[in-house]
Amino acid sequence: MPSPSSSQSKGFTDYLMTRDPEGFKKATQTPFLERAGKGTLDKRVLQQWLSQDRLYAQAYVRFASLLLANIRLPAAVDPEDVNEKLADLIVDSLTNIRLELRFFEHVAKKYGLDINAREGEASEAVKGYRELFFSTGEGIEAAKLPLLDGLVLLWATEKCYLEAWTYASSFSKGLEAREEEDADGGALRKEFIPNWTSPEFEAFVGKIGSFVDVLSEQESEGNVRVVQRMEELWRRVLDVEERFWPKIEA
Repeated sequence: MPSPSSSQSKGFTDYLMTRDPEGFKKATQTPFLERAGKGTLDKRVLQQWLSQDRLYAQAYVRFASLLLANIRLPAAVDPEDVNEKLADLIVDSLTNIRLELRFFEHVAKKYGLDINAREGEASEAVKGYRELFFSTGEGIEAAKLPLLDGLVLLWATEKCYLEAWTYASSFSKGLEAREEEDADGGALRKEFIPNWTSPEFEAFVGKIGSFVDVLSEQESEGNVRVVQRMEELWRRVLDVEERFWPKIEA
């Protein structure tokens, strides 16, 4: 199998991005995100959403752990082996999400945000992500699904998140000087949005996409059923992601 760095610029992830452009727009461009970028999002709405995002992150930890547990490492250590690199990627994803959870706590304390949600308070979107993570992760664990499914799901949710907050950030241009007047005190535009649109996060999402492109060359080439399954998984993520953002007026 070739290294991810050798994948073509037009790969499987590019193909998936063409499958449902309207669904992708609905999942990543919402009034909630617009108001977040403008600094006009009500603090109570932000708190409620952050508590759900925190529950999502906790479910993500279990999912990524299942992916890591099912990577077949070579008998001898080989830093150039694609599975070694894949293991490093998943370890990075776990490290990142753990740092993210600590970041939540730090920003919440700094801006006086209550981000705690009880287990029974999970939103329908969080439940949807849990179901996706569970069915895909358990399917890989039971050898019913290949790792490709897990990588597509990982890439899809991160890609949507990156694009959503990039959209939000587009409304912040020229407003930096009045961050202290934001409805949330500046938590989103000073802390969260820069973190979720950073060059490091963008590079990480691109790296996951490179692995998807490489694994798809082996798993999906000439296999219509695999391609259809990945398309369906992509659309399911778009549906859940659209519902992940609270419904508010622009």
